[in-house]
Amino acid sequence: MIKDHINNAHKYDDLHPNFWSVMEILQSLNLDALQPGHIELDGKYVYININETKSKSETEAKLESHRKYIDIQMPLSGNETFGVRQTAECVKPIGEFDTERDIIFYEDTPTEYVTLKKGEFVIFFPDDAHAPCINTTDNHLKLIVKISVEPNKEKPTL
Repeated sequence: MIKDHINNAHKYDDLHPNFWSVMEILQSLNLDALQPGHIELDGKYVYININETKSKSETEAKLESHRKYIDIQMPLSGNETFGVRQTAECVKPIGEFDTERDIIFYEDTPTEYVTLKKGEFVIFFPDDAHAPCINTTDNHLKLIVKISVEPNKEKPTL
């Protein structure tokens, strides 16, 4: 997991072939004008969802992890807290891994909590189970970038 401010986004360009272009896009967006929806950048390889969410308590929020995608998450309308735990330490899955949605939930509790303010982002790798939407406001607006762990080899990065 990496937490930082959008002004420092290019520090992480070398972590993945698509990070440079995604960070460029994030820095160029008018974050205050975004509305719920989907922005396709490179098909199933890189896309952005802008979601309107409801606040959850620490006990309501369930840890989740992904295998195919890296998440970059940013609150757009206030603070958001995330519970975090290493995926390898999660031993209480809720059901089976959903391959179509690339997600599994856990009953395990987070080992730490991270709060983001507007303008900050967090990168969750498949090793990072995370429980989003803790102690936000209802109708909280957030941006989630999904980046395939394996970049598109058929065409150049964004």
